[in-house]
Amino acid sequence: MKLFTLGTSHGATEIGRVCSGNLVEVNGAYYLFDCGGSVEAKMTNHQLPIGEIKAVFISHMHEDHAGTLSSIAKRFIVYLNREKSVKMYLPEQNGIDAFQNWLKALHLTPDEKIVSFFEVQAGEIYRDENITVTAIPTAHLGGGKFPSFAYVIEAQGKKLLYTGDLALDFHDYPEILFKEEFDTVLSELVHFDFEKNFETILKTKTKRLIFTHMSLTKAEQVKEREAEFPFEVIIAEDDMCFEI
Repeated sequence: MKLFTLGTSHGATEIGRVCSGNLVEVNGAYYLFDCGGSVEAKMTNHQLPIGEIKAVFISHMHEDHAGTLSSIAKRFIVYLNREKSVKMYLPEQNGIDAFQNWLKALHLTPDEKIVSFFEVQAGEIYRDENITVTAIPTAHLGGGKFPSFAYVIEAQGKKLLYTGDLALDFHDYPEILFKEEFDTVLSELVHFDFEKNFETILKTKTKRLIFTHMSLTKAEQVKEREAEFPFEVIIAEDDMCFEI
């Protein structure tokens, strides 16, 4: 299993950094977790076949996490000759309805055999011959008023957790991280107070913690305390690739 951090910026693009987009590769198949940055362009530039994306999982309905999803849908609807299909998992039915209407407004008729949509619910939401994806509710949007999710990705005997965005008070940092061992955790860094929650982060049961979705100021805070972590800590940059 490989993890590509295609976009690592916070809520806005910076020079050399676009908004959230994370790609997991297993046995030549691709699974996209959030699509806020220029994922289509990034994959094209790195010669990663967009047609091999099997499923897309959106953590929550914010533009910096779902804003370029239409470009992925367009590839399947227009350019792949109806030979490929993709499943898209969004946390809100309102988001699915709005996105389907947006595709129609762009004169892209979404055939459900080519692009199909599913509303994310807590628990296992996806399984194929390569990968299992389980959704864990978080409280990023309105303190939980609107749905948001972290995702556990299991493949080839390895476990990866992507936090998505978390609440400002960090109370929704997934409890499973204190109970089960993970090979890698991919955590956002922009919304919570890093110093206040440092001791909680240290309790994470993982071999490696990768921080993404951050301001450069927050990245410096992590670097200053890097030696105190009991596991490997990495500040992600755009276009990095990790073997899980």
